[in-house]
Amino acid sequence: MLIREVTDITDQKLIALSEFLIGQADEGTEKTISIPGFIQLAQDLGINITDSQLRDLAEKPPLSNVIVNVTGEEVVFRGGGKDAKVTDTMTVTQAQDTVEKMANRAMPSDLT
Repeated sequence: MLIREVTDITDQKLIALSEFLIGQADEGTEKTISIPGFIQLAQDLGINITDSQLRDLAEKPPLSNVIVNVTGEEVVFRGGGKDAKVTDTMTVTQAQDTVEKMANRAMPSDLT
């Protein structure tokens, strides 16, 4: 497996986690989470990431497509405005299954 493939899988998992969190936020509220909370959830999914790595990844695509900013204390997601409508009802299990399917499709067929 190439380093690029590991990075792609990590990015995909972080995007799935971010989209899940956006979907779980109450309608009309700011879509944010504390940095330690986000890192802990990522670690629960098997993604070892530090505060500085999160800040670096959030500034570059594809993660910058779902994360607006990482402030001093929290992660701010897109769609965080008070008028944003949330239609995503994806569960954690569905998000994990989606990420696993994407990862399997990304792997060359001779490795599976």
